[in-house]
Amino acid sequence: MKVLIVDDAEIDTLLCQKIVESIDYRPIAVSSAEEALEILHKPGAPDIIIMDWFMPGVTGIELCEHIRSMHLMIEPFILMMTANTDRHAEAEALNAGADDFISKPVNRIDMEAKLRLGRRLIKTQLELLVANQKLQEKLQLDAVTGIMNRQSGLKAISSALSRLSRQKQKQGLLVHCHVRLSHNKPSHFMHELHDKIYIELAHQLGQILRQSDIVVRFRDDEFLFFAESDQASHQQLMQRIERAIMGNYAIESDAEPSFLIAGLVIRPEQGMTPVENLLQQTEIILSNLHADGKHAELIALSTHRNTRVVDFSDYRRAQGKL
Repeated sequence: MKVLIVDDAEIDTLLCQKIVESIDYRPIAVSSAEEALEILHKPGAPDIIIMDWFMPGVTGIELCEHIRSMHLMIEPFILMMTANTDRHAEAEALNAGADDFISKPVNRIDMEAKLRLGRRLIKTQLELLVANQKLQEKLQLDAVTGIMNRQSGLKAISSALSRLSRQKQKQGLLVHCHVRLSHNKPSHFMHELHDKIYIELAHQLGQILRQSDIVVRFRDDEFLFFAESDQASHQQLMQRIERAIMGNYAIESDAEPSFLIAGLVIRPEQGMTPVENLLQQTEIILSNLHADGKHAELIALSTHRNTRVVDFSDYRRAQGKL
């Protein structure tokens, strides 16, 4: 662990360096607050700071207050040292943001103990940061399938649409799938079976889609996909998704598949369309598919209010007209 020593007194600096080295920490010594701040703004900055109170220019108290105002991801452990014998000095240092206080001349045993305390506090911060990051990641995922949940998925698709609007080479493809399951199992097996099929479906979709593609569990039995691709790839992607859904029923022979897939092609100039508006379009297509007894259709988002529906078989021909 690196320890930054900030003191303009050479003798005190050398003493602190020896104490730091004795417990296998790595000392970095500077003689001014300006040098200390320069180091703290660099990657891999020290997590423990020993600073003298009285220094020319910026004092230790002022340096401490400045460091706390930086709102660093990992707050360094600050040990303030001074020859000030005022009984209120320790309170002033702590109020400025110091974590601990030590008087000069420094006692070796006391400083070693305070440095070890600093290391424990930094370790606790790191553990809490990692735990918080894992929790945030978990909150963005569907508990059953492990793919993005509705809230995080819609945000990701909105960001992808924004990126799409800034480029001209590719189009966006938003795919909305409704997977219905029916089978002859008793009702108490139904929930477990559904989860098993959805987990396998998420796994298969992860294999056929690219890392940059977005997969979302939109509702219990509905999934969303967003990908950037060229015109020739839209239909192929739709068909791969359809095969992945069909393949899931092999794990349970009496499960009867019923699925609807609506694909919506979005041109770059339409990338700023709110994702909620796009989902209104896909909901209409899914409803029409159900009424017509069809499974899948690919459409191009029209510039007009009424979206024009195009069957798979007509899609390539229609691309030249839309």
